[in-house]
Amino acid sequence: MMRRVGEPPIPGKTYTSRPGAYAILPLKGRFLMTAQLRPHVDIQLPGGGIDPGESPLQTLHREVMEEIGWTIARPRRLGAF
Repeated sequence: MMRRVGEPPIPGKTYTSRPGAYAILPLKGRFLMTAQLRPHVDIQLPGGGIDPGESPLQTLHREVMEEIGWTIARPRRLGAF
């Protein structure tokens, strides 16, 4: 069982699943992460939700460019959850 992160679901509220794609980007023996500072500090992998008509790979390229200004070379799928 995974540990919950964030606020618990609100009873009675309808939620829509939105798949996403996220990158693990090696950098000098470490991994590049992004940080959201407000409303609270949240460290994240670069990536985000897949837009309608977009493939996971297209999403990954778009999100990495939007968030850190990088292009991705030789992406490979490591897994899915």
